[in-house]
Amino acid sequence: MAGTKRGAAEDSPSTSPRTRSSKVAKTDSSSTLASAKKGKASAKGGKKGPKATLPASQFKAKALPLHVNITHTPPVASDDGATSAANVDPGQLGSVTLVASSFNTGSYGWKGSKRITVELENDDAGEKEKVQVMLTINATVMGSKQAPGDEEAAAEESKDEEAKEEEEAKEDADRDEE
Repeated sequence: MAGTKRGAAEDSPSTSPRTRSSKVAKTDSSSTLASAKKGKASAKGGKKGPKATLPASQFKAKALPLHVNITHTPPVASDDGATSAANVDPGQLGSVTLVASSFNTGSYGWKGSKRITVELENDDAGEKEKVQVMLTINATVMGSKQAPGDEEAAAEESKDEEAKEEEEAKEDADRDEE
């Protein structure tokens, strides 16, 4: 029904919602509705969080791997520092190492994947059924998509070097005039 509008029923104007014509001045209720819509729109397209300042290459050089333990039971810290909680945990399913990498979206962070076997309780016979699971984990650095790229960082460094060279040349010219 493109190009047609539905009008309010003529016989029951009190039951239909009142709308404001486009040329009528806004009232308090319509302005609060408009501001609520603006707030929603600005929240959607507004500031998205902290901005990462490292280029992806520097992040990959500095970031250490992350290790994730997968278990059925909640983590319990052992009293002695010699044995890790992963070795003591009876519900241990596996562990995944996340390595620093750049994603196709332009952001960076850590990623890792591993195939693990999970045992499920079978209610009928009391036997356990095994299923294979592919576990994939991405940990994205917030704001890394807007981080300066390697080319941008190199361009900024070259601009700084050019500015220094120009300043030095100007100082040399000033000394020569004296």
